[in-house]
Amino acid sequence: MKKLCFAITAILISSHAVAEGNTYIRNGNIYSHQGQYFAGAGAATGSELYKGQDHKTAVYLNGGYHGEDFNADLAGINYRFMGDNNSTLNFSAFVVANQGLEASDADILTGMKNRKTSGDLGLNADIRVGQGTFSTKFQHDVTGVYDGYQADVTYYHPMHLGFADLVPYAGVHYFSKDYVDYYAGVSKSDATAKRPEYKGSGSLAYKVGYSLVVPITEHLDITQATAYSHLSPDIADSPLINSSNQWVTTLGVSYSF
Repeated sequence: MKKLCFAITAILISSHAVAEGNTYIRNGNIYSHQGQYFAGAGAATGSELYKGQDHKTAVYLNGGYHGEDFNADLAGINYRFMGDNNSTLNFSAFVVANQGLEASDADILTGMKNRKTSGDLGLNADIRVGQGTFSTKFQHDVTGVYDGYQADVTYYHPMHLGFADLVPYAGVHYFSKDYVDYYAGVSKSDATAKRPEYKGSGSLAYKVGYSLVVPITEHLDITQATAYSHLSPDIADSPLINSSNQWVTTLGVSYSF
C-alpha cells in the first residue's frame, strides 16, 4: 500500500464547483455528502513505481468528516478560512502526510536506508470557473524529513450524469529537488553496481484522471476512480523508478451518516 500511496501522490486536488448531485470540490479534493461523517473501504491496484516492487494491489480504508469549512479524513486535514460555497475564490490551509518507504518494499531498495513518513503544511486556493474549479496548492515539509516543498495546479469539472456524479480532472504537480532526492535519490553509501548514485532535481508529474460516485441509497455510494501520471525525467531517470508512466485505479464503497 505504501507504493500505491506514493504513486497517487505523484499523480500525487471556496468557492466550489458542484454537480447537481452530492459531489463537490473543496481544498483541491473530490468530496461528497457535505456536513456528514463517512466510512469507506475498497481495493486499489496500480503500476510498478519502484523496480521489483512487492505489491501493486492492496485494500484501502478511509473515514472522517467532510464539513462546510473543516474536513478531516485519513488523507489529511484542511480548513477553509476565506470564502464560502457561493464565492468565486476560496482559501484553505491543510496538513497532509507523505508515506515513508522501507527497504523491503521493493527489490531495488534492498540495503538502502528507510525513508521516514513526513508531514507537510500547505495553502490552497480554489477558483471557480463556470461549473469547474481550478485548484492550486503549495505545501512545505514541516517535520524536517525531506526539507522541501511541492506545488500543484489541477482543473476539476464535476458533472451529474443522472445515475452518478463524474469528476474528470487534469493538472500538473511539482516536486522540489529535496523531495526527489529523499524519495527517489540514491546516496553514495546506498549505491551499488545495479543502483548507481543519483541526485535528482525539481521534477514535474503531469496527471489526468476521473472519479465516479454512484449512489446506491441515500447513505451508500459506490466509488470508482482511475488516474494516470507521466513523470518528468528528473525523477523518472532515478535507478529506483520503474517507469515514467504511472497509473492507479480504485473501486470501493462509502457510507455517509
